Amino acid sequence: MSLENQGFTQQGPAWSVGLFRMMFGVLWLDLALQKAPWVVQDGHQFGWLYGWIWQEINHPTFNFYKTFLEGVLLPNFTLFGYLTFFTEIALGLSLLLGLFTVLGGIGGAFWQLNIALGSYSVPGEWYWIWFLLIVPHLVFAQSRAGRSLGIDRLLSDRLARRRERPEGIRRLIPRFI
Repeated sequence: MSLENQGFTQQGPAWSVGLFRMMFGVLWLDLALQKAPWVVQDGHQFGWLYGWIWQEINHPTFNFYKTFLEGVLLPNFTLFGYLTFFTEIALGLSLLLGLFTVLGGIGGAFWQLNIALGSYSVPGEWYWIWFLLIVPHLVFAQSRAGRSLGIDRLLSDRLARRRERPEGIRRLIPRFI
């Protein structure tokens, strides 16, 4: 029994890219749940996030980023903790489900770049890891990986069948799927 017989024929990225994208979605969901608001570690919400921020402050890659962490993030840690949690949940769901994958890929690349700015000089961090985490997100966005084993495929097919030209915000949707 071939994949073609199961309805997996398509134009666009191969199913292997879809599976790789889904794996990254699970990765993001796992990371988000480790830093969930209800996870308390060392007396702080958001799991290990607070301790990691201090690692970044104590081993800065860039002084401007250290200044940002000390002056903006730490005084507003609860807000940034929630932003981190919900951002990583959104990235995880986007990549796992293949929904608005172009946005999820670009967002994931920028989110990883943000993490790399603070983590690059932390002892024990392998400097190549940041390239290995950023580049797949760019591949997911560029290849429109949500069209392989994802909801973006269904949305793309549905939009292609429409005869009328979409108006308003609906005309932006094809750019993100």
